[in-house]
Amino acid sequence: MLKPPSLDELYKTVAHIYSEQNAHRPARETLAHFVEVCGMLALNDRQKKREEVSPESALCKALGWFFPLMAKFRVASIEELIFRKFPYACPYCRRCPHDDAKCKTVRGTTKTVDHAAVRALYHKNAQKRPATLNGWQQMFQDLYPRNIEDRSSRSTVGLLEELGELAEAVRVFERYPKYFAGEAADVFSYIMGLANEYALKVQRDTDRIFSFEDEFIQRYPGLCVQCGYGVCVCPLIPEATVGRLAKELDLENLDPLFSFDAEKFSADASAAAASVLDRLGGYLGLADKFPFDRGEVNRELVLFCIRAAEKIQGENSAVAERLRSAAIKIGMAATYAGSRKRPQEIRDLIDSVQGAIPALSTAELSEVLGSPNSALSERVGRILQPAKICILFVAANPIGTSQLRVQSEERAIKEAIKLSNAGGRITLTTLVAATVDDLRRELLQQEYQILHFSGHGEPGALIFETTEGGAVVSPLGALAQLLAQYPSTQCVLLNSCHSLSELQSVAPYTIGMENPIDDDAAIEFARGFYDSIAAGRSFEFAVDQGLVTVNMKQSQKNFPVRLLKPALDAANS
Repeated sequence: MLKPPSLDELYKTVAHIYSEQNAHRPARETLAHFVEVCGMLALNDRQKKREEVSPESALCKALGWFFPLMAKFRVASIEELIFRKFPYACPYCRRCPHDDAKCKTVRGTTKTVDHAAVRALYHKNAQKRPATLNGWQQMFQDLYPRNIEDRSSRSTVGLLEELGELAEAVRVFERYPKYFAGEAADVFSYIMGLANEYALKVQRDTDRIFSFEDEFIQRYPGLCVQCGYGVCVCPLIPEATVGRLAKELDLENLDPLFSFDAEKFSADASAAAASVLDRLGGYLGLADKFPFDRGEVNRELVLFCIRAAEKIQGENSAVAERLRSAAIKIGMAATYAGSRKRPQEIRDLIDSVQGAIPALSTAELSEVLGSPNSALSERVGRILQPAKICILFVAANPIGTSQLRVQSEERAIKEAIKLSNAGGRITLTTLVAATVDDLRRELLQQEYQILHFSGHGEPGALIFETTEGGAVVSPLGALAQLLAQYPSTQCVLLNSCHSLSELQSVAPYTIGMENPIDDDAAIEFARGFYDSIAAGRSFEFAVDQGLVTVNMKQSQKNFPVRLLKPALDAANS
């Protein structure tokens, strides 16, 4: 009896049969045909009848088009490609059979695969590497056991997800070819899963053994069964395809459907895009998502700064200089399109520009923004409108601890807001004798941009009160975990001793003290800080202004304030 062909031999056979046709197809067209035949695999789950298509033929067609797709990307060995990803073990939990709970824990995290460990298994399990198609099918049954009770769509849904990821890998192949290998192996694994599910159904319903290998060889016996040639010469679009599609919706006149006036379409599209953006609150409504550091808005912000600086140069040279500086920094802060990283300072720069606006008269502001008919200038104007700020002041002074002047600190914040031109733009909410539950519940009720804690601290922790007035030591790590659920909280000010002695950030901007602080100094720092916030300045500027206030009033020498900005500090460490 002849030895059954190996998986690589089947791969090379099928790739050779369709080599001539495949040579004339773009890679994405081959991918499209592969996705097309994979769609047939859903027929069994949907219990839908389709002429001349059976589960066996659908499985064989899927694998039959998987092979030419791999050849299109010059894969030398299918066996090598698959075993590198699945070395007779799941690449995520590295077990056989895989540990579902552990896989779910690992998947979705930043590092999904321990590559060194998988490579070690590749060498360790080299002797287990299957040879034939049936052997590979059995390996995947051992790795990811299918049961007759499994939900019918398990592998179909999985294959759909992996096809999407394979399409992405194809799209970026020229720059990142390595990703293609892993995604191709994942697609193969789900084809094997579908074959294993079908084999179980066949055995249950007919008591027959389904051999994927035998079915595949009958349909690809070393030549094309349609034309009979060793290298296929069938039409690129077979009559069967045209006949099947002819049953779809018939349109007598296609011109109105597949043609449009390009200029009118572009104008309509721009108007529609502007309308959609306005419904979302304009660019300001996308403040947490939109990249202000590049593109048209970046250009408009730079031009605004330059024009505004020219307008007020003679009257307010300091503000004009700040605007020119902001223009340069906004331009330099631009990242390339598609980058996942956005510089933290861009929000500070916009805040700085907002703080300069009061130096412009209404007429000057309108002139700088440009024509009122300019939709883009109008949106930039909205960006530069001072944002609303909600401050949560949390005070705790448990029984048995030294008494603090938290009321005076609160009064200093209220005074800063009242004396500014902020109007109703800034609101202050106060929690006195605050417990951990008070803070947690208040955050559930309203979004706050600044969280201010006034009280006692110790290295790595804050001291809250109990309902009876006692002390509770709450670690900063727990506070960070809580605030991670509230992205609106951009700044946390910990006006307490030792609050940042361990340099632990809890928000995008974390301000705290590395050593003990005097009560008077804490109040003066808060005064200078919130004077700046109310004036529309950045958090960085406000910290500097708070320190200047402490130093000028000689409240405390070497005031130990520290500002942490995680994205920047991590890059500099």
